[in-house]
Amino acid sequence: MHTDYVNAIPPARTIWLPCVLAFLWSIFLIFVDIVLDLLSNFTDSAPPPQGWVDPAMYGHCVLAAASVAALIVGLKLPSRRRAAAITAWLIIPVGLAWLVLAMRLLARA
Repeated sequence: MHTDYVNAIPPARTIWLPCVLAFLWSIFLIFVDIVLDLLSNFTDSAPPPQGWVDPAMYGHCVLAAASVAALIVGLKLPSRRRAAAITAWLIIPVGLAWLVLAMRLLARA
């Protein structure tokens, strides 16, 4: 019976899908932030507060950069591919949570 610990390194193709999806999701959320910023200027009444629009865009830019960094780390360091893939998969719900948080903060201001 073989009882030694075997550390199987996932192939490089396993890192591409989560990282590319996380990057595209972050770019889409940046686009949503820009559209919301532009649409908020087309109101007849006083313009809504926009204090959290820029931080929302900055946060999504950071998440896009993190997905690119996860891809680079996963490709250069095969032992970190699993961690990079998990990081990329986690960027997607974090981006959505950041958008919801920014919208709620805009509604309160």
